[in-house]
Amino acid sequence: MDVSRFSEAFRDEAFEVIERIEQSLIELERTPSDTEIINTIFRGMHTIKGSGAMFGFSRASEFAHEFETLFDYIRKGSIAVTKEIIDLTLAAADHLKAILGDEQSVPLSGTAALKCRMRETTGLIFPESKKTSEVTGERDSEARFRNTYRIIFKPHRDIFLRGVKIEPLFSEIKRMGDCVIIALQHVAPLDEIDAELCYSSWAITLCSDKDKNAIRDVFIFVEDVSDVSIEVIDTGSAVSATEEYKRIGDILVERGDISEEDLADIIRSRKMIGEIAVEKGYVSEAQVAAALAEQNVVRSERSKRRDDVAKSSIRVKSEKLDKLVNLVGELVTLTARFNQLSGAKRLGDGRMLTEMLTRLTDELRDTSMALRMIPVDEMFKGFSRLVRDLSNDLGKDIDLMTHGAETELDKNIIEALKDPLLHIIRNAADHGIESPEERQANGKNAKGIITLSASHAGAHVLITVSDDGGGLNRSRILKKAIERGLVKENAELPAHEIEQMIFLPGFSTVDKATSVSGRGVGMDVVKNNVEKLRGTVEIQSAAGQGTTFTLKIPLTLAIVEGLLARIGGDYFVLNLSNVDECVDLTEDIVNTGHGSDVVNIRGEIIPYVRLRKNFNISGNVPVIERMVVTKLGDRRVGLVVDDVLGQHQTVIKSLGSTFRGIEEVAGATILGDGTVALILDANTIIKNEIVMNESAREEVAQQ
Repeated sequence: MDVSRFSEAFRDEAFEVIERIEQSLIELERTPSDTEIINTIFRGMHTIKGSGAMFGFSRASEFAHEFETLFDYIRKGSIAVTKEIIDLTLAAADHLKAILGDEQSVPLSGTAALKCRMRETTGLIFPESKKTSEVTGERDSEARFRNTYRIIFKPHRDIFLRGVKIEPLFSEIKRMGDCVIIALQHVAPLDEIDAELCYSSWAITLCSDKDKNAIRDVFIFVEDVSDVSIEVIDTGSAVSATEEYKRIGDILVERGDISEEDLADIIRSRKMIGEIAVEKGYVSEAQVAAALAEQNVVRSERSKRRDDVAKSSIRVKSEKLDKLVNLVGELVTLTARFNQLSGAKRLGDGRMLTEMLTRLTDELRDTSMALRMIPVDEMFKGFSRLVRDLSNDLGKDIDLMTHGAETELDKNIIEALKDPLLHIIRNAADHGIESPEERQANGKNAKGIITLSASHAGAHVLITVSDDGGGLNRSRILKKAIERGLVKENAELPAHEIEQMIFLPGFSTVDKATSVSGRGVGMDVVKNNVEKLRGTVEIQSAAGQGTTFTLKIPLTLAIVEGLLARIGGDYFVLNLSNVDECVDLTEDIVNTGHGSDVVNIRGEIIPYVRLRKNFNISGNVPVIERMVVTKLGDRRVGLVVDDVLGQHQTVIKSLGSTFRGIEEVAGATILGDGTVALILDANTIIKNEIVMNESAREEVAQQ
């Protein structure tokens, strides 16, 4: 079997292992004496070393071996965990990722330099060619892999005269794992047998998580009166590419039962090797049976390991999941059309069938959606390393706390959120958290805390990033806005409007840019990217106490609960989670705006956008239009349509590259009768098409 086809799977798994190592290193820095964390890092490096060599990543394997050895010294107490060692191992993790990503682009000099740094930091000389556990079998008992051992036990003829009992040895071996014991008889003629002498030897095949030394200890009291050979014939530290094991003839040669010349002679006869070997008197039937037992045990163990890996997880390419969701979307649309047809034709039994079809389709839709839902845990863990690096770069003592890491989100949304969260955390570390001296002067703990949390809120997930820093300096923000001509001199604005200015493109309150922030890019990217996900960003800040950014994100982008509306002969869908209420625009309500595009609803002034005018849709305007009031952040804005048709579960379809530049439209869906409806992005429509006319609002409020 071609092992190369497993290489990509190994690469993906290796990156996951390295991420776990990085997270463990961050935890180890906080609790340097935690032996379990040290063992976790050691086992991670050991896994990459062993599996990397098997799948052709020899350079990564060799490099991981160096750092495995380092943590072997650490867990034995020869080296203490220090910040320098944590820094060094994190750099090693980055280097390993680079080698696994594209080995050719990583210079050998960089690898050599890291090795030198390690040896200089630890002050130890590492053995250059330490044999791997797969070759020697001398493994630490904590690794707990099930190796397969070949044990040949040949007692001396006079072993019974020494008072030795053999049966207890076999009982102890059996307690170590699964084993097959076969006696290799060498019995003399009956008249020559001495009942006090031993005429047999034994071949044992053992599958155990014990190491070689533990097995040898079983025979420690009979070493002087027997010959004991213990070999690792199959290692359990990695899954083999194939279940196949050596041929019977090769096993017999390895065990010393026959010579290679004898094997060549048997092969020439073109018969069953074991049968011919017995016929020719090269070996006994017991020796062939022992070889067969070894072969079967190893094959069974390899098959078991492969099955365990297959059962524990299944790797599916994201493209396949996306295709499944698309197919389910087609089925949802087809079911809707079938329901409409069944209702129109008033089919009796057909109505029951369509209800069953709808229920099954809904279950299939929910299941396929769940396949793409993954915990935010891995994304959160990645930011621990970011905060540690920022802490070092900025000369601040900052810690990251996480909550709700088990919260699940669509994998595509998680990928899209990494960049916005990165910018928010960088700004929290640079602008939010004060220097240790400033914090102590203000009566705070010298260590700053950034808190990252996630929680469900209906069909959305709330992700918050909080810091306990100095809070947003609103006066400084307003001053910068006046300098840039964004607001008038001496303008008095509400606190939330001032805070929202940090999302303007190129806006920065820092006079001098640093390597971390200050160039006026980042926060506008946050807002734009979150709005592309049909989400919102809110800010809460208190002077001297800190700032909290709250991202409200839909659980999935594939299917949305929508409100179906009509303008002329065209159909549109609005995300139901953004809709607050629907209002009939009667003449009395329209007149409350006094000619401006605002209305007074129960004492609240609400601006609105006429979508018919916005999209240049011709035709007769109904006597009474409908206004869908949407809530965006702390503002309510109306979108005017001809009619509201009701709730509609929407399967989002991409419009393709031709319509990619139309920001107001997020996609399209197909209705039950085959009509295409456009899915509107209310955030973008309001941001691009309405300028809040404060004077008009004030005029209406005074009427």
